[in-house]
Amino acid sequence: MNLTLKDSIIARSRAISPWTGLYFLQSLLINLALGYPLSLLYSVAFTCILMLMWRSAPRAQKVLIGICSLIAAMYFPFGQAYGSPNFNTLLALHSTNMEESTEILTIFPWYSYLVGVFIFALGVIAVRRKKDEQKRGWNKFDSVCLLFSIVAFFVTPVQNLAWGGVFKLKDTGYPVFRFAKDVIVNNNEVLDEQERMAKLSSVKDSWTVTAVKPKYHTYVVVIGESARRDALGAFGGHWDNTPFASSVKGTLFTDYVAASGSTQKSLGLTLNRVVDGKPQYQDNFVTLANRAGFQTWWFSNQGQIGEYDTAIASIAKRADEVQFLKNGDFEADKNTKDEALLKMTAQVFATPRTQPQLIVLHLMGSHPQACDRTGGKYAEFVQSKETSCYLYTMTQTDDLLSKLYEQLRNTGDSFSMVYFSDHGLAFKERGKEVQYLAHDDKFQQNFQVPFMVLSSDDKTHRVIKARRSANDFLQFFSQWTGITAEQIKTAYPFVSNKKAPPVYVTNFKLQKVDYNHLGTDIFDIKNK
Repeated sequence: MNLTLKDSIIARSRAISPWTGLYFLQSLLINLALGYPLSLLYSVAFTCILMLMWRSAPRAQKVLIGICSLIAAMYFPFGQAYGSPNFNTLLALHSTNMEESTEILTIFPWYSYLVGVFIFALGVIAVRRKKDEQKRGWNKFDSVCLLFSIVAFFVTPVQNLAWGGVFKLKDTGYPVFRFAKDVIVNNNEVLDEQERMAKLSSVKDSWTVTAVKPKYHTYVVVIGESARRDALGAFGGHWDNTPFASSVKGTLFTDYVAASGSTQKSLGLTLNRVVDGKPQYQDNFVTLANRAGFQTWWFSNQGQIGEYDTAIASIAKRADEVQFLKNGDFEADKNTKDEALLKMTAQVFATPRTQPQLIVLHLMGSHPQACDRTGGKYAEFVQSKETSCYLYTMTQTDDLLSKLYEQLRNTGDSFSMVYFSDHGLAFKERGKEVQYLAHDDKFQQNFQVPFMVLSSDDKTHRVIKARRSANDFLQFFSQWTGITAEQIKTAYPFVSNKKAPPVYVTNFKLQKVDYNHLGTDIFDIKNK
């Protein structure tokens, strides 16, 4: 009787000990930091694991909680902005140079780093815990903890099986295990994709061109960066920040939907022929133009890590002439302006050419952090400085398009120019002084981007409200340039108000998602 009472008292004291509370708090914070939905079940289960490990293997427990705390502290700002690791975030990591990396670090609010420091501090306290001098025997409370942690391990795999999936132990819902699995699996997928890019880089394109009837002498493709459609006045935004696009004679699409929510994946699906969901990097719009006898140019203000290790570089390197304003290997700190690209186009236009031309400009546009694009300048304060700078980047891009348009007109040759953005952004820390925009895949606004076609023979300012998908860009390109190929099937006239098939987008987990089922992330102007 006395022994039972003694065991009960010991168990109760262990359950309410300060260390139990610390482990539970740290489990909650680790769960939150790694970007997964907060789960009381797995926070309690991980607390049980830490308590049991302290009893049986204290050194291993210190190593585990130390590593988890360090990773959680470092990942917390990223987890709040971008969620848990996935294919697109790992792809972005592989495709990011030092300049972009440092910019990302400056965009998160200061208190995100403060929480990270707090998580790390709790980890240090846990690691410095001294071992109990008196070794206690196994009791009922330990058995309950062990049983609970084991049951929790199987909850998610069993749920997956019940919902028609496959039972896999690696699919456990423990955030720590999920994080490790997601990093390893998605990183392997990225490496496989890069290997596939490298192999295809030496493969000749398979285009079978059946006709070449260009209407214009010069074709220009301007690829914007991170521009939400509702941030541009010409496309329905609340601000008069795009005077050129708002008045120029041409065609504006007010319901164009990007293929994905990040640059590499979105443009990989947009600019290449896609077979079974996989981009065929050798068969892209540049190689199609090459095959049709066009002279091709690629001018970029985005960083280049290597020749074929990103979707964009793989496409760009197929052009006859390629120039990057900066290189991730040795010019990563060079924050060049998009306008510098106009010097390159001016050089091209200075020499008369008989071949039809395709010129591609890839902008930094509105890439986070926007204030770095504007030098901290903005026209009107809206909620936060970063949001205000973001709106002003639209004006800068509009001004570049205006100057490029004038260059084209001054050549005396017929021309047509298309401008679109790769993807949109989502608001983070909404309504706060530190509000900013970052990549996401949960909202329609992450995929709502501007699309505009301007030609030398346009007579009116035209708006097309019919929905169009970036997945159909090659169809547009074929119709636009007059290059027809066996591999491109035209389903509908792109530049028209005719209804197109339903639009699907690719999320960060590489899943096809119905665009109509996505949530909304409106541009709130109440605090204007």
